[in-house]
Order: sequence, then C-alpha cells, then structure tokens
Amino acid sequence: MFKAAISSFIIIATSFFFHFWPLPQKSSYHSLFISNSLSDNESISNHLYMLTRRPHVAGSEANAEAAAYVLSTLTSYNIPSHIASYDTALTYQVSRSLVLTRPSPDPPIKFSLQQEVYEGDPYADVANEVQPTYHAYAKSGTAVGPVVYVNYGRVEDYATLKEMGVNVSGNVVLARYGEIYRGDIVENAYEEGAIGVLIFTDRKDYGVEGRM
Repeated sequence: MFKAAISSFIIIATSFFFHFWPLPQKSSYHSLFISNSLSDNESISNHLYMLTRRPHVAGSEANAEAAAYVLSTLTSYNIPSHIASYDTALTYQVSRSLVLTRPSPDPPIKFSLQQEVYEGDPYADVANEVQPTYHAYAKSGTAVGPVVYVNYGRVEDYATLKEMGVNVSGNVVLARYGEIYRGDIVENAYEEGAIGVLIFTDRKDYGVEGRM
C-alpha cells in the first residue's frame, strides 16, 4: 500500500498592501490615463513588463517596487496619487515536503516540489523569488496515510467512489486541478473525512499539444 506524508508549515505575518486611494472621479483623469498609458502597443507592453518581470507577493519588497512604479507612472501623467499602507493577516509558506512510502524493499520517494528551470528561460533568474505552491490559510501540520485518487474531488466523484465501496476517511486524497475551485476540493475532502489533500495539474486538461 502506498502512503503519502505531507508536511506543511505556514506562518501568519503582518504585511502591507499598497493601494492607490482614488480622488473624486474626474473624466479628465480617465482620459489622461488612456491617452498616456494605453496609447499604443509599446506603452502597454512596457507597463506589462514592468509589473510582471518579478513575482510580487503582497507584503514583499517586489510588491512595494511595483506600487512605486505605478505611483511614479500616474504622477507623471499629472494624476494625483499616493500610497496607503494597510496591516493585514497573510500566510507565507515556511517549509513543505512530500514523501511516498512503498512496500519493502522499495525505498521511499521524496519529491522535490520545485518546478524545473529550463536553460534559456529569460525568467530563470527570478525562479527563486516565486512563492512555492501551498494551500493558503491552511493550518500547519503533517498528514500520513494511504492515498486515494478522487478525480476532481467533486461531490459526484465521492458518490462514485462510495458506489465502488471506497472510503476516503482517514486517507490522503489525490485530486486533479480543474472543474471546481481548489478550496472546494479541500472542503469536500474534509467533509468526507480525509486527513490531507494533494492537488496536481493533469496534462490531459492543461497540456499544449500533449506537452506540459
């Protein structure tokens, strides 16, 4: 029997959201923004590049830089703008691990959980800045148990499993992403008594011409 051990530790931190508090609406501001910022493909492309060249998770230094860029841009268009800071509770992933144990004498498999960086990728230098995948606001802990595949983790998928005599209670469920919201995948698993959830992207649903 295969078992998966999931370990995830999350810290809740006080962070900052950067928000531009709007002044009373004036049609002239809208016109200024459209005429200056979206006047041609090159200006749109430049703004898109500046705002997406680095991952900018809320509360991070990169997010502050993105906010400063927007402030500078709007100010250059003579649109009154300022940055307001807010305290909010956010979760950040601290550590995570996934191990698949197999019947003896096969050794356990420890997954890296890191997306490969391909040679020639122009964004490879910021790969380490990407926030690792995790279930935001999930509690920290470790789940160990047999693995049960639940398709998309929908209510009807669990109904089908029950008809087949499969009970997921006390097990780790393996669900593929799609069809329903990921939060609902977790909630449905919880309602069925599962102790952990693994969600993966199926190349059948998201691959391009058979490739990931």
